[in-house]
Amino acid sequence: MYQFDHILICLDLSEMDDSLIRYSNFLVEKFKPNKVTFLHVIKLYEIPPEMIAAFPQLDQPLSEIVEEELREKIESLFIQKNETEINVQVLEGSTTDNIVRYTRENNITFTLMGKKIGYEGRGGVVRKVINITPSSVLLISETAQPRIKHVMVRMDFSKMSSLALKMALHLHEITGAKVTCHHVYKLPLKYFPQSSPENDKKLMEHIEKHSRKEYQKFMKKLELDPKKIECSTSLDPENDEAHILYKQALTIAADMIIIGSKIKSELADIIIDSTSEKLASAEKNIPVLIIKDRKQTIGFLKALFK
Repeated sequence: MYQFDHILICLDLSEMDDSLIRYSNFLVEKFKPNKVTFLHVIKLYEIPPEMIAAFPQLDQPLSEIVEEELREKIESLFIQKNETEINVQVLEGSTTDNIVRYTRENNITFTLMGKKIGYEGRGGVVRKVINITPSSVLLISETAQPRIKHVMVRMDFSKMSSLALKMALHLHEITGAKVTCHHVYKLPLKYFPQSSPENDKKLMEHIEKHSRKEYQKFMKKLELDPKKIECSTSLDPENDEAHILYKQALTIAADMIIIGSKIKSELADIIIDSTSEKLASAEKNIPVLIIKDRKQTIGFLKALFK
């Protein structure tokens, strides 16, 4: 499941590309893929004839000009080249559609994208891609350091949490990273009319005890020892799980958050996990690895790309 033979790196011709290419060196060193593809998508438009006359070199197809520029940058920054096939793809059209289609048609299971803190860019493409791509996606900011020493898994005892935890354990095997889990819970809505400081404390103690039991059951099902992987808990009073997860990751000095992204269909609409999307926001600069169930997502994509 975690044999990342082909890694996709999404570039946009901004300064963020330097960070992504440098980080890809680290990924290739650890995952040892057979192939790495650097992908850029340009929008279709016509170059005015007067511009072509002023700049004869523009008579060359724009995709070729962009590809040459990318190859030059990759050549200077990408050093993990031994036994790894390097591919540079420049496509034209919708950025989101092309990235998703490429991951689907080329069986990409791991994609690296940037979420910008200081550089320009609103992250709209990233949010769209992580919603519908069948590939798991690692999002890094330009300040991200190429290291994985402590990963924190979002734990909700679901199938997607099991996939996220398995990924964390795989990262532990290849990097030695510490693995911890964090479960965010809410108080039952029907309880709030009876809320009081004393009752709140009792209810939180009860829910935390229940969470520990659920975690033990969850780990037993996976044939893992819950004592070897710590699982902490937090109350979510304002329906902002992403903020709580990020704050917890900062507190424990985790350098990666791993979250299994839930997806379901309702009346032909694709409903995605809002926590994944919020963790993709630029102000949260800890790298986030969003794990996907490829088979499930492909089922939705068949309807989108038929």
